[in-house]
Amino acid sequence: MQTELRLLIDMTEAANDERMIKSAVLSFANAHGFERFAYLQTQGDDVQTFNSYPEEWQDIYLGSRYSIIDPVITEAKRRMNVFSWTVDDWPARGRSELRRFKDQAVAHGIRSGVTVPVEGSFGSKMMLTFASKERKADVSKLQDAQDAIQAVLVIHYRLKILAAVTIVSPKTMLSPREAMCLMWAMKGKNGPETAKITGIKPRTVQHYLDNARRKLGAQSVPHLVAIARDHGLV
Repeated sequence: MQTELRLLIDMTEAANDERMIKSAVLSFANAHGFERFAYLQTQGDDVQTFNSYPEEWQDIYLGSRYSIIDPVITEAKRRMNVFSWTVDDWPARGRSELRRFKDQAVAHGIRSGVTVPVEGSFGSKMMLTFASKERKADVSKLQDAQDAIQAVLVIHYRLKILAAVTIVSPKTMLSPREAMCLMWAMKGKNGPETAKITGIKPRTVQHYLDNARRKLGAQSVPHLVAIARDHGLV
């Protein structure tokens, strides 16, 4: 049976738009006690981000260039392992800008979290953060370093691919789990086999495949697979 991180990896790999990636990552975050997530890629002072934070906080963060002083990014740049953090450990005194950042983060429901840093190309750094409004975050579900790092890489490269091409029209968008079950069907797995691999109940797997068939106008699972291959949906 897959670990929960492996399930996230598969759903991200099967995603055919940014909405599906956001849904998959946010579902994983919510299931483990986190309200928000943020993927960031930094190169020098430049920051690219894909996240579920409120737009107001994104505007404040990017407009104030908080990435330069953000203690989480500073810590992620100097280490290569999963780590937890809390704003209570950030300096309470010192630079007024850092104090203001801390107060604004707490005001927007960001008090603790877990971050997975990964070394990128050309001196860049990628990181995936799950944030919580609680005082202390639970890092236990992200202890498998290899799967955690792979999750960051899959999100990174899937976003790059989707930025280059629009795969499917809005009318035929599949949910992350529908796309994942379709992916296993394309690999020749039947419903019970997919259920065993993913840890989803067989009836639920069939439900996701039925939904995908209706969305794509397929008469059967083989027909669904043929349509998906012809249109490059997954």
